[in-house]
Amino acid sequence: MRVFGKEYAFAYDYLYQDKNYEKECDFIERVFKKFSGGVKTILDLGCGTGGHATILDKRGYNVVGVDRSKEMLDIAKRKANEANLSIEFIDGDITNLNLQKKFDAVISMFAVMSYQSTNEAISSVCKTAKGHLGQEGLFLFDCWNGPAVLTQKPTARIKKVNLDEKEKIIRFTEPILNTLTHTVEIRFKALRLRGNNVISETKESHLMRFLFPQEIKYFLEVAGFKKIEFCPFLELEKPLTELDWNMAVIANVN
Repeated sequence: MRVFGKEYAFAYDYLYQDKNYEKECDFIERVFKKFSGGVKTILDLGCGTGGHATILDKRGYNVVGVDRSKEMLDIAKRKANEANLSIEFIDGDITNLNLQKKFDAVISMFAVMSYQSTNEAISSVCKTAKGHLGQEGLFLFDCWNGPAVLTQKPTARIKKVNLDEKEKIIRFTEPILNTLTHTVEIRFKALRLRGNNVISETKESHLMRFLFPQEIKYFLEVAGFKKIEFCPFLELEKPLTELDWNMAVIANVN
């Protein structure tokens, strides 16, 4: 099943309107300052609707965003145009990407790496990141931490958000855990309602992989990264534990 299609892309920013992109970009900048000699250019792999790219561009970085969902990119482009930002957004597959240019940093945020459900895909994205970095470059991403997923287990959820006084979206989430493949199939059903009337319904199945620090380290080392660090997402100074569902991974070329 195709993910991030037209209806789900439309609902995306509404569903995640409580996500603090400014705080996440603060974290990204803290990582840059601690682990890099200086970042001016950023490649955003799996940029989605441009939540991080637009903020980072406003903060003075030169950002290029890549995503394989045309519908998500259309929203990102519209947001950038409305803010008079000159971000280049590219329709592309991050497992098979060669822009023939180098960046100071590559980022891949909001569990994009967990969408790489096969070893081949994870390996390919690590190589994509390495291939687009200069000699002092770094790769930053967040993903699901395997020990926490297995300990806490994903649960079914319902989320409701208002579009305006008359319309709302209700999303039902059903996770199916597979401990042998290290994946969770997340079945989404989103209803768009005007009053009590359903005006659209969309279903998507997203296959997410939870990852373990040692396997991540292996994929990154094989891709050519030298120094690899882990921490809870948004908590740079804390050690990663089995209780941290979202982990951040920082990998340096040298």
